Amino acid sequence: MASRLLEFVHEKQLVEKITSEFQKLFLHRRPVRAGTALYLGAATGYSTVLMQSTNAPQPGRTVLAGLPLAVSHGAVPLATAAVGLTGTGGATSPFLPWLVLAGAGCVVAMFRPVPGGPVRAGGVFNAALFSLLAGALYLYAPGLAMAADPAMPLLHATAPLVMLLLCLLWIATFGLPDRADFQRFGALLGALCIADLAVEAAVLRALPAARLLGDADVLAGLLLVSLCAGLRPGPGEGGMNEPDQGCRLWRGLVMVGLLACLSRPGLFAGAWVILCFGRGPLPGRALYCAACLILLAATFLLPAAASDSVRFVDYWLWLEALALWGREPLALVTGFALSTPLAVEFPVTMVQMWESATGSSVLFGVSIAQVPSFWLRTFLAWGMVLPLALLTGLLWLLLRRPTRMGAGLTAALIAQGMATPLVYDPATAAPVYLAFLLALGRPVTLPGPNNLPGPKPEPAPDPVTEWDLRPL
Repeated sequence: MASRLLEFVHEKQLVEKITSEFQKLFLHRRPVRAGTALYLGAATGYSTVLMQSTNAPQPGRTVLAGLPLAVSHGAVPLATAAVGLTGTGGATSPFLPWLVLAGAGCVVAMFRPVPGGPVRAGGVFNAALFSLLAGALYLYAPGLAMAADPAMPLLHATAPLVMLLLCLLWIATFGLPDRADFQRFGALLGALCIADLAVEAAVLRALPAARLLGDADVLAGLLLVSLCAGLRPGPGEGGMNEPDQGCRLWRGLVMVGLLACLSRPGLFAGAWVILCFGRGPLPGRALYCAACLILLAATFLLPAAASDSVRFVDYWLWLEALALWGREPLALVTGFALSTPLAVEFPVTMVQMWESATGSSVLFGVSIAQVPSFWLRTFLAWGMVLPLALLTGLLWLLLRRPTRMGAGLTAALIAQGMATPLVYDPATAAPVYLAFLLALGRPVTLPGPNNLPGPKPEPAPDPVTEWDLRPL
């Protein structure tokens, strides 16, 4: 009872902080300064709930287990918004935050290699050597980058494997984030997306076509992962009960934030997940699904933006890929060369769109790393056999332990992968991998529903009553 009361107090403090910043925005009528204050207020609330947990400590899990989610759902969008509001900063690699996170994880692992284990006595010496190595790499980074330039296409193509390895090492060092972590940081990102929409709508006096926080499709992908983590858990294995973590406030912020993103693939996937696997009675789920579809249709009325250029380029690349496979059927098995531009010709109408979407001249051609769609990029790089084999293996693992979270993640993976880089983007790859590993893993709570520290799982509705599947 005391833990639930404490949780409510923290939630109330977060809401009060965000509400006060909204009041400043509309009372003072200073959009840029008020927008900056709003993001700072959200960041303050985020730091308040960063390390709070709704559940008792689990074996093999530390308080830093959810730090990758804090980076993807909080630090990266806030940094993107700060750069957009201030107009400062240059082009940086999207892998930079994760390189810093990997370095911090290495330092911690030198002192405590096993979550909850004893501290090593020689950790200081190892950390000092690691710091010297990191400093040397930083000093010689330009030369190393030039030396690795011929291998850059292969590095881009194997980026999903690198991020998967990082997630596995993070779990081995700090433990796996739980459902509450995904929902908590998803609620933070949902509140930021709502604030972003409100600020830009107040400035432009219309629905914005772009997001200060970053690409709307990428933000929607992050919220979809948190949405799936908030789905009702099912019965566990071997007497283990899967905890029903999180709270309604978090799940509500995630759902409203997904609507505020105005992302077409995100709205479609959100409607699919809620209608088929969501909580509550069917009429309520159908209402949210209808809201997603209405907003999906309304996005076609928004003014054109840079993201529309990316979308048109994506459509054109799908058509060109079909033509390439028609001319080279063997590439369906082997894929195309990673270091050679694709044999495509730019029509006159696509030249300006391509340069606007990619920032690259058409004289350099189309490389596989520039393809925005995850599925198309994977098929072009590796052929169709290997990706379909991996997808089949994933479905087999999910069917061995079917959960609503796993089914929802698969639906989101299929929908988002048609229009976004997905795991080729490190900010999306880390939450997706961690969520799938959580969905595929076994429950770690104590046996028996009375021993669960969080709220009790909701009873699953009767499908015969819910869908009116009476005998004819």
